[in-house]
Amino acid sequence: MRFLASILAICGLACASLAQAGPPLDQRNRLFSLLTGPETVQLIAYTPSQLDPRFEANQGKLPTSSIRADLTALRSHFNGLVLYGYHEACTPRIVAIAKELEFRAVILSIWNPKSASEIDGVAALARQYEASFALAVLVGNEGITFQRYEAEDLAIAEKRLRGQLPKSVPISTSEPLVGYQQEVVRKFGDFLCPNIHPVFDRKELAAPEAAAWARDEALKLAQATGKPVVLKETGFPHAGKDQFTPQSQLDFWQSYLKPGTLAMAGKNWAFLGVGFEAFDLPWKSQESKLEIEKSWGLFSPNREPHPALSAWRKLR
Repeated sequence: MRFLASILAICGLACASLAQAGPPLDQRNRLFSLLTGPETVQLIAYTPSQLDPRFEANQGKLPTSSIRADLTALRSHFNGLVLYGYHEACTPRIVAIAKELEFRAVILSIWNPKSASEIDGVAALARQYEASFALAVLVGNEGITFQRYEAEDLAIAEKRLRGQLPKSVPISTSEPLVGYQQEVVRKFGDFLCPNIHPVFDRKELAAPEAAAWARDEALKLAQATGKPVVLKETGFPHAGKDQFTPQSQLDFWQSYLKPGTLAMAGKNWAFLGVGFEAFDLPWKSQESKLEIEKSWGLFSPNREPHPALSAWRKLR
């Protein structure tokens, strides 16, 4: 009986250990290992707070001290960056300062896949910083959905990029949720990196329900495609319409983050630890004519935190 009890006790401990174990570590590359590992990883979608990228000259005019102030404010709460494009006068400065401040991950981006200079610049940064960060590269952002480029442009860019990129650096592209109805988008790259916005796609949902819907859609993509998913953009603005307030933005992020930043869909995973976005950007409303577009930030343009940042602080 004593022997049987010992066996049952050992089995019980094993079962308890399995029950407490998290999702399996994905070691296909350094970024996947970081996102699925035991360390708390919190990324933030970053465009410099004082940059209006619609005018190219602004890239060089942006003071390095402004970039440093941005990244210093972010580093207290986040340890990874998601960028939106490459410019030779700005992006290398961002990445260099991110290294000094000991960010762990950087997802580099190519805004225009038809630009050879963007592709080559990103590839050079990846080679330079391969040992410093967990890296990935996004080839394009919402350009197929909004017809800035075509699927063939992605294929051409991928071929040029893969020839220069370290093999350890995965690539993807990013589209709104509707874009993933296209097979070419679902099959492109090593993981999926969607923008899932209930504010546009499920306007009737209050903040907590909107957060649950966004998480669920990311898991559905992982299940349907068999690929890892990094949900790059989701969130709630804090102004622009009556239902968008600092409190509703906080409610969204508290509900979104409460179940954790990593979730499983069968054998596939979705990473849900990307904040959107770092700073309120007034130029986005000027460009889009949508009031809410300047109000997604977790910080004001002056780097003052909004209440929603507390949800990320608590997670950290």
